[in-house]
Amino acid sequence: MPGGKIVMRRPGHPMERFYGADSCNRAMTVRLYHSDPYASGFSATVVSTEGEWVALDRTAFYPGGGGQEADRGTLNGLAVTELKQSSGTVLHRVPGHSFAPGQEVEGKVDWDRRYELMKGHTGEHLLFSRLHELCPEMELVKIAIGPERKSVMVKGPLDWEMVLEAQRMALDAIEGDLPVTVSSVPKDDPSLADARIKMERIHGDEVRVVSIGDIDRAACAGVHISSVGELGMLLVTKFTSARPAADFEVEFEVGRAAKLTALQLSSAALRSAEALGARVQDLERALGNALREREMQAQQLRGYEEKALNELIPSRVGGVDLYSGLFGAMDKRTLLDAAARLTAEHGACVLGSAGERFMLVIACSPDVDVDCSALVNEALAPEGGKGGGKRHFATGGRRPRSGRRTSWCGPS
Repeated sequence: MPGGKIVMRRPGHPMERFYGADSCNRAMTVRLYHSDPYASGFSATVVSTEGEWVALDRTAFYPGGGGQEADRGTLNGLAVTELKQSSGTVLHRVPGHSFAPGQEVEGKVDWDRRYELMKGHTGEHLLFSRLHELCPEMELVKIAIGPERKSVMVKGPLDWEMVLEAQRMALDAIEGDLPVTVSSVPKDDPSLADARIKMERIHGDEVRVVSIGDIDRAACAGVHISSVGELGMLLVTKFTSARPAADFEVEFEVGRAAKLTALQLSSAALRSAEALGARVQDLERALGNALREREMQAQQLRGYEEKALNELIPSRVGGVDLYSGLFGAMDKRTLLDAAARLTAEHGACVLGSAGERFMLVIACSPDVDVDCSALVNEALAPEGGKGGGKRHFATGGRRPRSGRRTSWCGPS
């Protein structure tokens, strides 16, 4: 069972030939995560130290790369908090260590985290390859694989129907338990013609290629599971615009997390359909109808609001026409436009909207000697509100306190 016990592989073990040893860096740090990505424990010799950083002759800690976060774990029981690569050497940050060159140490990778990242990385290969199958001109821009969040950013035309179909195709591969294999191929090998690869990012004479059955081949230096059946499930949880960095970002989950999220989304869809009086299969259409109806009602309400504002009768105060009124949940833009219109010529206004968030507008024409900003703050201060703006046009507000109605009589 993967991760069930500490596993070590010797150089030359069949798993090394299967996963492809990193020949370029073998003289530096032997990368056990390539020869056996399922190794969660290992022994090694300290090569050098510099402050909190420790270099070993071999390591099972993946230092991160290709969008996948680095591993975490311990060396002799001390936390490995960060990893990085330098000139082919993997460096481990171990705060508080007292290691010395030549010392033997025992390393232990946080297996739960590593296995989640392995599944996430393979899931990303599977999902993008299915999207690319549907849209060959699609370009992969960025990958983010972490324990809590997994996503891909892409350039190219994409819609929900394509995302849904890509998930169906991915589930077919998962149910078929397609193998994930790794091979090392010369850069000039003709077989790379059908692989997803950016040759300018390849250093050295060979390319490490990760394959999923016969449906995808991609250059990758990351760690992966041995078959997509280990994913259990892949579910897209978010599909949004990612401009200007890319056209779209697709977030996804794998394994048990994907199953639990699917249950939550299913329950939410069923409850929403019930609330709208529709079948869940018709939820999208029912929601569209509800939104259109709400927009029509909002347009009618704005019409009533504008009519009410236009019919305000001013009071004459100190030779100035003062318009005042308190309205229920009036649209903010409607209220501001009215205040600007009513104070265009030798006038002033005090307008309030008592919606979810109480809003107050005090304004006057430039020829009226009133500090509207000061008045707004004076009026709202007793209720814990505040405002701002210019001398002749200011707004402010406060959220109503639970269980209390908005009560405001205006500045004295």
